[in-house]
Amino acid sequence: MGAHGTRPAADGRRGSPLLGPVALFVLLSVLSALFSTDVLRSLGELKGLLTFSLVLLVALLVDDVEDAHLLVDALRLTTLYLVLRGLGDWFLLGHDNVDERLSGGLSIYMTYAGLLMVLSLLLAARALTRSRPAASRVADGVLATGAALLVGLTFTRNAYLGLAAGLVVLVLTARPRLGLAVPPLVVLLVLFLPSGVKQRAASTFDRTDAAARDRLAMWRAGAVIVSERPFFGVGPGRIKELYPLYRQPGFVEPSVGHLHDNVIHVAAETGVPSALAYLALVAAAFSAWPLARDRSRPAVRALARGALAANAALLVAGVFEYNFGDVEVLRLMLVVLALPFAAARGTERASDT
Repeated sequence: MGAHGTRPAADGRRGSPLLGPVALFVLLSVLSALFSTDVLRSLGELKGLLTFSLVLLVALLVDDVEDAHLLVDALRLTTLYLVLRGLGDWFLLGHDNVDERLSGGLSIYMTYAGLLMVLSLLLAARALTRSRPAASRVADGVLATGAALLVGLTFTRNAYLGLAAGLVVLVLTARPRLGLAVPPLVVLLVLFLPSGVKQRAASTFDRTDAAARDRLAMWRAGAVIVSERPFFGVGPGRIKELYPLYRQPGFVEPSVGHLHDNVIHVAAETGVPSALAYLALVAAAFSAWPLARDRSRPAVRALARGALAANAALLVAGVFEYNFGDVEVLRLMLVVLALPFAAARGTERASDT
């Protein structure tokens, strides 16, 4: 608050390390559309780039750490709904197997698992950081646990790997000593999870699995596309239509909407420079690491820990799923990654007044 009980005036420093990579990705996507194999079709796909304005909106509208945590409180309500909906679907509707997976009322189980993965890590970070009232931290911890368990019940293997990576980052930044408790917790999970979930997890690295074989075929097809059109790809929105032309031996699905890997899909669709811009965005988000270790600002630290864990989770899950192209997951990703930088900027302005 300012000297007269108002918020400190904005000083024009509304930057974020995410803005540069996002702007570059948007620019390269536009260029890809102009050089597309079907220009009109690709130009029509560019409306989806408006989603990336969320990074700018967070920088402009989130003035301080209180604003940032208020937004996370709203996401906590979203998590509550998704958890309750998932439990109802599992126990009441029989969505408890690979053929009828939990989707939480969303279009597909992949989206549901991706949202729960990010939300569980974001709330777990607040629960493990002494920056909020005890009751709020308990609520965060309970919902984070419920969301993480429901990720398991979705039978979504890329989310299993992503959640594991996020938890490792969270432990490293928040409670390094908890690393000793991870192996026993894994054993308990193995003992008490439904057998179908355990079998699904065990098949993650089975190269004879149909889904695994299909992904390998998709990645080989993506590599062929990149070799032919390395700079601008085939154009936004063109992978689904052109995939049959590039299909490789060993495929399972004759037609697919995406290539089940963030880097490969982006490189094939909009070019290698775009894929590098995506990786630059990931790297920029990891620059929140010092904020996650800053003991002088625990409220910012909680947000940074959640963002780092979510970033790691999305990166690892994105090796096996095109979550960067899942608009619901992408929206949450951009907001969560941008929050710690906006919150830190707000505390810096307050300390200057």
